Formats: sequence, structure tokens, C-alpha cells
Amino acid sequence: LKGRPPGSMFARASRVPARRGEVEVEENLGALDRARRFGTSKLSLQRLVFVQELVECAHDVGYDATVHYLLPLVQNMASDPEVLVRQSLMQHFGDLAGFLIQSDPEKGYEKVARTLLPTAKMLLSEQAVDVRQSAMDAFVTLASHLRPGDCGDQVLMPVISLSQSNDDEDARSMAVQLLGHLAEALGPDLCKQFVGVQLEAFCEDQSFRVRKAAAGGFAEVAKMLSFADVERRLLPAFEKLTKDPHWGVKKAVAENLVTFAMTMPAEQRRVCFEPMVNNLLNDSSRFVSCAMLQQLGYFIGCLEDAVSVPKTLLEQYLQVVRGSMANPDAADMSFHCAFTFAAVVRTMGSSEWPSLKAAFTALCADAQAKTRKAMAASCHIVAQALGPDLVEAEVLPSFEAFLQDTQLEVRMAAIKTVASLLQAAARPAVQRSLLQALMNGMGKVKNWRCRHLAAQQLGPICLVFSPRPGTQANQGSQVTTEEGPGSMAETKDITWRNLVPLFLQLCGDGVAQVRDAAAKSASALLSAAAPELFIDGEPSVAAVEGSSGCSQQPSQSSNDFARRLIRQFARGKSFRNRMLYIRMCDSIIREAPLHVFTEFFMRPLLWLTLDPVKNVRLCWATVILPHLRKVGRLGQQRMVLAAAVRLRSTLDREVHRVLEEAKLPDVSEAEIAELPDPETDLDDSDGDTGQEGETGSSSECGNVQVREASDQNELLKAEDAVESSSPQETPPLPLPPRPVPQALKTNSPLQGPSLPPALRNASPSTPPGHDAVEDGLVQQREIEKELDETFSDRRLLVEAEAMDPTSLGIERREKVEEVEPSVGGSGYLPEVPLLPEAAEELAAPENETEK
Repeated sequence: LKGRPPGSMFARASRVPARRGEVEVEENLGALDRARRFGTSKLSLQRLVFVQELVECAHDVGYDATVHYLLPLVQNMASDPEVLVRQSLMQHFGDLAGFLIQSDPEKGYEKVARTLLPTAKMLLSEQAVDVRQSAMDAFVTLASHLRPGDCGDQVLMPVISLSQSNDDEDARSMAVQLLGHLAEALGPDLCKQFVGVQLEAFCEDQSFRVRKAAAGGFAEVAKMLSFADVERRLLPAFEKLTKDPHWGVKKAVAENLVTFAMTMPAEQRRVCFEPMVNNLLNDSSRFVSCAMLQQLGYFIGCLEDAVSVPKTLLEQYLQVVRGSMANPDAADMSFHCAFTFAAVVRTMGSSEWPSLKAAFTALCADAQAKTRKAMAASCHIVAQALGPDLVEAEVLPSFEAFLQDTQLEVRMAAIKTVASLLQAAARPAVQRSLLQALMNGMGKVKNWRCRHLAAQQLGPICLVFSPRPGTQANQGSQVTTEEGPGSMAETKDITWRNLVPLFLQLCGDGVAQVRDAAAKSASALLSAAAPELFIDGEPSVAAVEGSSGCSQQPSQSSNDFARRLIRQFARGKSFRNRMLYIRMCDSIIREAPLHVFTEFFMRPLLWLTLDPVKNVRLCWATVILPHLRKVGRLGQQRMVLAAAVRLRSTLDREVHRVLEEAKLPDVSEAEIAELPDPETDLDDSDGDTGQEGETGSSSECGNVQVREASDQNELLKAEDAVESSSPQETPPLPLPPRPVPQALKTNSPLQGPSLPPALRNASPSTPPGHDAVEDGLVQQREIEKELDETFSDRRLLVEAEAMDPTSLGIERREKVEEVEPSVGGSGYLPEVPLLPEAAEELAAPENETEK
């Protein structure tokens, strides 16, 4: 509001359709002058514009000007001859009261209690129905702003005086409605002393309209009274209304009976209200009995905690379902039955399913979309009530039909409950069928909002298959989860065969919102695909000793999933895939153990700070920045901080502005120099870059051609490999490899001081980009091969690590001397002491060394 130009308060008034010369707007007037001119105008249209812009003008001119100039105009507007002006004025009283109290809690409160509330009270007796209704809403809103001590005189007494209008039936009807709406503001004491007594008296009123309005106020008043007071005063009055001579009163009682029953203790609902329900169901008026039949499912649902439910009520409910199927005109009846069916099943239990099964099938196949939508949204509650044994045969076929439904609203309602239904099913066979149906349904969906909803539900779905704290990581061991006992091997198989393809399919969607929503589920999917990384939160850097004493390492799935994400997204040719990888890392940083990010996904994320596309760099800055603060999860990760500082020093204005707002700690130039280079920091998994498309380096807004067939073929190959290989045939792939011996550690006595990054990358014994983080992406057999090539007898490693270097005749050098590069172009090598076996290998001919 402060940034608005002077006099812009009534700028919209000049666009009000009117005849030439009827509405004159002078744009050079200030907000207050314009308000005073419009508020006293002879044209009702200008006065209406003043009322509609009243609250906005109050914020513009401030509290003092509002009190001195605008409130007098408001009081005059309450007597305006135009009905629309008075009605609109009441609709803005709540916001105006909030402005006054927030501006000055003491004086503003006095203005609300002494000026606005009496004005609204005056209009409660208005002849125009719309004005009277708006005044009643304003009166209730203003009462919520009052202090408890002022409610008796300022609120309750005006309502009681309205109730004494013997000649004004409308005034008494409004009074009984106000008693229900004001019960919470008045509090328990006033409700017990006055409101309950007055409500009981209204049930004896000579006008059926007053008695009908009284039926709607019982629930709100009962919330403020004890059960003893309700049983003594309100229940007899309500039961008397069920026998009222006028059918309109009994219909209102039927429509409000369940709401009133929900305020009572669960064990008292059947005793207190079952006789009333039977009376209304057997009423001679068709309108009354139909109204109670519509509420019958809701009433059975509220008896869930009761000892037992009468079979007569269930039979009448089923008869309603059958009648609605036979009568096409009873559309609303079938909708109410579908809306309450899950509550009825949960109340009756699985023992009554044989009698409920036909109704379930009929409602699921109803011709109305809103009926099928209600059933699709509550199938998981039915499954929970039936148990895992009946889900596959009774619930799954209908739910799969909902996922293929022709109406979008039905499919979306079903997608929202997939996770809950998977949790209720618990059996792997049922879960596979359900996920396969979801994948098939996604392949036929053209509406992007449906795919976006599926992407949002992917995270909760993956959490169903994620391990729980306290489980063991032994492959194939039984994992006890909230859903029940299940095998971790089966869980991972479901994840790789169903969830991973669905995740990749949604990440390759043509709509950005769908891709971003799918990326947020990366952490949940990782916990299901590689649960050994998440169990008990144990870092995978240290080998976990199993019960048998052998070290246990993360399985092949951890490496496969990480390599696939890096290859397809972090090193993807499409800049959109690289941006998607950043959002995946955001999910992993937030939800996964920190070691999972640092071991598998951190270094590829650092590459993207040097991405040629500015959109990728800007995405990196905006998404990763919250984690770099002192309280963030990456606040102590020096490599990520160094990458952020390096990115901040670029010439990108927007990137610099985003990172400049955060006070990043100082980072040395040496730390920046040691950051990984995307051109040299490679491993064997980087041969394939995944999806192809425009590189984005030449155009940031070019069309990206996604090659989905390549991804699907690659996924099928991975699935075939998993299916064809057995645990005995799979080579061991520990992550990370065995601890590096002392002879290979940096600054060890056997190796000398650490080398600069350029010298380390040029060493012939170390492949490019090989470090402690990327070890997790290297096969164990490759590590074994490298060690065998470096040392002729690896047995000496253990001996050298245990012995004192001086006993071997090795002197530590303080200075690293550079030597000329060899003829073979192997790079620079420092003069460091070597073991005798290693010296003999280096003294061999050049061709033999290369071999």
C-alpha cells in the first residue's frame, strides 16, 4: 500500500459503466479528499464505490484520519437510502474492525465496541432481507473481537431484546440464529445461564419458522455445555421437535440431528438418538423420511465407537442404496450413500461385508461422476476396515477401474489415495497390481494436472516401501514396518520394477510442474530403492559389522540408482535435466541422511556451478542457498561453500544477487582450486549421458528433444539383469571400498606430503577424478586391479602400515621436486621414497610398465 501512487484509491471508479457525465473522477485528488467527495456524493454509485474501497482507504490515510473523517461517513452510510450501499457497508465491517484494533489496540477497540457494533445492531432490524443477513454476519464477526467481559452487555442483551419482539417473527428467527452463532463468543457461563434457557423457549414458539431455526442452533450451544446440562435441558427440547406438527420443523431436525449427536459422548449417541432416528424414518411426511434417509449413513458412521449398531438401521441403509440404483431421479440419495459408505463399513466391520458387498459394487459403477468420485476417495478406508485378506478380491478391481475412469475428477480422487491403499494392502502381489494399474493409467492421461498429482503422490507412495528405524539391513531379512511384515528383497523388487520407471517417466514429462514435483520424491524413492543407506541412519563410509562378524556394505542397487541419476540428469545433454538434478539434490539434502548426499550426489552437484547455461546456475543458487546458511544442513560443508563462493564471483547479475543476499563464510583460494572439474572428474559411469536433446549451451530457451526410448531400453536391460542374476552370481560391490592402507594415505610417512591437485590428477596410478567420494561409484574389481598394478605384493601393505618408516630406511622429504614428464606423457611425478618392490617396477622398461 505504501508504494501506491497518490490518489490511486478510486482509480477503478473511472471504469464503472455509466452515462457520460454521470460519474466524474478527478485523478489529481488525494485518497482522503476523494473519499470525502464520494462519501457525500448524491450519486448512489459513487457512494457504493466509497464503501467498497473503505478498508483500502483506511490503510492509506492511517488510523487518525480514519477515526476523524471516515467513521462519521460510515455512520451516515448506515442510513443510506440505497439498499446495496447498506448491504456492502456491513460486508466490510469485519475488515475495518481488524484495522482499527491492530492500529491502536485500546482506542481502536473502543471505536469497534462503541461505533461499529451499535451500527450493526441498528441494521439487525432492517426490513430488507439482504441487509439484515449482512448485518447479522457483521454482528457475529464484531462479537468475536470483543473481550469476554463486554459480551454480556454489548452482544447478549441486544439478542435477547430481539427475541422479545412478539409481533416480529423475522426478528425472533434472527435472534435464535444469533444465539447459535454467538455461543462460542459468549462462553460456557453465559450459555448455561441464558442461551440454553432461551433456546429451549424458542422450541415452544408459536411460529414454525422460529422452531425450524431453533433446530439448527442446538449443536453450537451443546458444544459449550456439559453433558449433564445438555441431557437435562437440550435433549428433551430437541426430541420434542422430532414430533412437531409441521413437517418443515421435523425436516430441519433430521438435517441437524447428526451434527448435534457428534457433540455428545460416543457411548451416549445410540441411546439418546436412535429413537429419534426411527421416528423420523417412519414419519408420515415423505420429505421428512427422505431427509432422514439421506442422513442415515452419517448417523451409522458416528456410531463407530458404540457397542453395537442395530441391524435394522443397516438394512434400511442398504435399502436406500438399492432404491437409488433403481430410481434415476434419486441422484442425490446415491451420492449421500457413497459419501458415507466407508464410514458405514468401518462401523459395521468386516463381518458385515457380505451384506455390504453388493452396495459397494453398485455405487462404484454408478452413472454419476460425483458418486464414483466419493467412492474412489474412500476406497482406502474400506480396505483398512476389511483387512489385507479381502483387499485383492473385493477392493482392487473397482479401484483399478477408477484409475482408468473417463472422468478426470474420478481419476484424481483415486490417485490421491494410492499411498493409503498400498499401506492397507500390505501384500506384495496386491501392491504390484495396484502400481501397475497406476502406471497404465498414467500412460493414457493427457491432462497434465493428473500427471502432476501423480508426481506429488510419488513421495508418499515410496515411503510405504521405505524401511523404518530399528530394522536390520540384511538382504532378504524380514522387515517389520507399519504395514506389516515384508521382505526387503520383495520391497526393492517392487520399487525397481514399478516405482523407478514411473519416477523416470514423470521426470521426463513435457510440463515443468510435473517434472519438479517428481524431483521432490527423489529422497523417498532412494530410501525404497536403496534402503541400506537409510536404515538406522548409519553412514556407509564405515563398514557395518553384521552379527556374523563380516562387514556389510550397501548393495548394488545403491550404486546403480546413484549412477543412473548422475548419468541421466547431472550429465544430461538437456539443461532441463541438469536443473532437475539440482531439485533432486534439494530433496535428498532435506530428507535423507547427510552422508547419502555427500557420498553419492555432492560432487556432480558441484559440477553444475560451471554449467554453460545460466538457467542451471541460477537454479543452483536459488535451490541450494537455503542449505548453505549457518543452520542449514550444508552450512559446514566446505566444498559446497567454496562452490557457492566461486559461483558468486561470476558475471551473472541474477546469480550474484541471489548469493549476495546470503552471508557466506570466507573460503580460501586453495579450497576453490580443489573443487572438482566436470571435464576431468569422471568415472566409468559417465560414458553414456542419458537423454539427448539440445545442449542448451548455445540457446537457453531452445526446444529440448527427449529420447525416452533410450531410457526405456536401458531400464529394461537393468531389469533383465536384476531378474536373471541371483545373489550368488552377483559380484560383491561394497560401498565404499576397504579403508585405504597407511601407505596410500595422504601425508603418510611412506608417501610424503600431499600433492597439488594438478600433480594428483597426473599420477599414472590414480585415474582421473578418483577420490573418497567417487569411490562409491567404482566397481570393486576395478579397485583390486589398480592395487595389483601398483604393488606386486599387496601383502607388504599391511606390513608397511604396521612398521615404523624409519626401520625401513625411508627418510621423509620436506620438499616436493618436480621432474620432467615421461616420454609416454604420464604427467609430473614427485621424488618420493618408494618401497623396494615399487622402485623395481618403476625401473623396468617403459613398454613393460605400460603393459
